[in-house]
Amino acid sequence: MQKMKKIAVFVSSMYGSMVRDMQVGIQKAALEHGVKVIFFASFSDEFSREVYDQYIKYDEGDIVPFKIPDLRDFDGAILVSTSFPAGYKERIDGILIESGIPVIILGGYDERYYNILNDEESTFGSIIEHVIEEHGCKDIYHIAGKPIYQFTHMRVNCFKRILEEHGLPVSDDRIYYGTLWRDCGDPALDYILEQCKKDGKEHPDAIVCANDYMAVGVVDACRRRGIRVPEDIIVTGYDGIDVAYLGYPSITTSIQPFLEVGNESISVLEKLWNGEEVDRITKVRGRASINQSCGCVPMDKNNVEAIRQVYSNRMGKMEYLSQSMTNMILGMSSANDIEECFKVIEKNAKTDTGFKDFVLCLTPNWDKQTVVVDDSVIKNEKMTVVAGFRGDKPVPRQEFNVKDILPADMLDDPNPYYIFSIHHLQYYMGYIIVSPELEDYNQLIMKSWLVNLGAMLENWRIRKELSVTVDTLENLYNRDMLTGLYNRRGYETFFDVKYKECVEEKKSLAVMVIDMDDLKEVNDNYGHSEGDYSLCTISEAMTKAAVDDEICLRTGGDEFVVIAGDYSGDKAVQYIERLRNHISNRIKRDKKPYKLDVSVGVCIREPLLKEGESILELSENYMKLADVEMYKEKKAHKAGRD
Repeated sequence: MQKMKKIAVFVSSMYGSMVRDMQVGIQKAALEHGVKVIFFASFSDEFSREVYDQYIKYDEGDIVPFKIPDLRDFDGAILVSTSFPAGYKERIDGILIESGIPVIILGGYDERYYNILNDEESTFGSIIEHVIEEHGCKDIYHIAGKPIYQFTHMRVNCFKRILEEHGLPVSDDRIYYGTLWRDCGDPALDYILEQCKKDGKEHPDAIVCANDYMAVGVVDACRRRGIRVPEDIIVTGYDGIDVAYLGYPSITTSIQPFLEVGNESISVLEKLWNGEEVDRITKVRGRASINQSCGCVPMDKNNVEAIRQVYSNRMGKMEYLSQSMTNMILGMSSANDIEECFKVIEKNAKTDTGFKDFVLCLTPNWDKQTVVVDDSVIKNEKMTVVAGFRGDKPVPRQEFNVKDILPADMLDDPNPYYIFSIHHLQYYMGYIIVSPELEDYNQLIMKSWLVNLGAMLENWRIRKELSVTVDTLENLYNRDMLTGLYNRRGYETFFDVKYKECVEEKKSLAVMVIDMDDLKEVNDNYGHSEGDYSLCTISEAMTKAAVDDEICLRTGGDEFVVIAGDYSGDKAVQYIERLRNHISNRIKRDKKPYKLDVSVGVCIREPLLKEGESILELSENYMKLADVEMYKEKKAHKAGRD
């Protein structure tokens, strides 16, 4: 059986209408041709980086998927050029140029690759010719895109050429460079009206915009100034996206052949694989869409019901996706462990996200705040599937090499999949593999869903670190620094624990006080280091003697304590015997010139509180009684030496 061809597609702003149609075209053609397509997607966009400073850090983590594929394992690559911020194309170019495989550029031009473009001359030109030939417009202005984009200059040149061919005035002051967004409507209109005033006119005949968003912005700006569209000024757009049809007046525009461009990319690759000659540039022609903003469609003809339905669908999906996001945040915040977090993610990914398939894959060091600088590092990693579903079936936990991009079963099926980075700011954690529904889902809300997923995983990482820190501090607070045994504060804590166990089980509780004999003599005659050695030897012996869940503590100076539950006099005798044997053996092994011994006092009884007595007071009473017994033995030891 012949192996499926495999294509890597690089795309950003994937839920945008223009980019969405290209992706649909690629997917349909790929399935028809039996070609496997993997989309490496980013949610980065130029506007967010310019306005919001934290998006710069966010974007560093978001573009990691572009670094994952080894393109030598693919048969072709497609770059959806129109979707990327300018700076990112340079980064991706470094990946493409070294691949050695056919590369298709959609919506842009690079002489090194194969380019599939909208035929700007015919598609954009048809709208300019329409306002001149059908409406007799002579005084025409153009609101262009940003000068950094190649298509901006192509449309400006087309505008100038057609005006010259019709003998109409054309100069650079008839061109205003906008932002490609609605926000440039007011400044663009102010500029044009000021130019008209210089020529003794109130307003121009027509304003031809480089895209539909700017056309909508100009129409809104005209409305605020009491200027009627199309009665006073004809306004046209370009691209033919949804926004052109959902307002009043609807925008006369040219429909770019996005679907056809996506479809054609697969056809071009097929020809190249078959050894056929292919031109470096393939142009696909769009078509004009004549609506109300030029006057061809009456203003009393509307599609309010259709508009209402579209907005209702979109708002519904936005609301439900927001609910899914909120529920995920709440669920992960209250999760008891990371496995519960993964279950919460999986559950909410099934609800109102549009994901038909969802697989969460984490790197081995996902919780170590990794910034990907060296691409070779991630290319050699093993990914772990920690949650997910394919349709109605859960995905089992498994590992796979990141070089394969997908688990084996997904790699072998013909379906297209998307790779989204999971990260918090610049810190990369892994990626999700999804089959998304693209229609009517909002780019920014979906981006927020993913941002919150990364943020909540980071929150869990911080919680884990804080827990470790608290445990460490608690350990330092309750531990004796010299011996490592629990300290006086530990006595209060563990007495409370043993007290409750013994009361519940109706068992006796024991406290043994152990005091080193003649510590001062050891310090004075052999030095404090030998005194420390003696104390550590006793603590080591106490721990080794503890075979029945005894808790060992150093409560100060040369005094030690043992707490034990379900204890008896025989157990205490056996413990003390083991303790002294360990001490004696250690002293002999280390050939110490002095004798090391301890005095021990024991208090064993059922822990009953007197009326008004606290557990703390009871613990002190145990200590005092054991202390009395210890001093009796110490006195006997001293008398024996004398």
